[in-house]
Amino acid sequence: MKIMCWLDSEDYWYMNSLSEQNKEINYYGYVMEVGDEEDSSRVKIMVIELQSAKLVVGFIVPLSMDLSAEMDMGFISQERPDKDVPFSCKLSGEVKNLTYTGDDLQKIEYAGLSLEKFYQNKGIKFSLMDLRPISERNQDKP
Repeated sequence: MKIMCWLDSEDYWYMNSLSEQNKEINYYGYVMEVGDEEDSSRVKIMVIELQSAKLVVGFIVPLSMDLSAEMDMGFISQERPDKDVPFSCKLSGEVKNLTYTGDDLQKIEYAGLSLEKFYQNKGIKFSLMDLRPISERNQDKP
């Protein structure tokens, strides 16, 4: 699996400089599941902490997506959409559970704000991207 990730220019050029210098990008990856006990609705977020770059990226993924294999990522920016910075990682297997009652969108908003605040307090930039197919994103809409 390969995931392309859009970064702002500053973060892209920093990641690019690490790559060009063949410096290892330290990372930690885990899964966060958001749901409640009352209904079976759950949201799955893959979180990749790019510790060397003080950057964390969360990806909302389909519940059925297998996240046990190594993943290849590419980081691009508006200035260089044609040249990605390659990165490979594997998730730790850790699953953090967050309980929240509401529809999927409310669960995503709650989890996103919680993660953003957690990392912001550590001086780390957080961004969240939705990788689910459009049909899965619109389940809660009439």
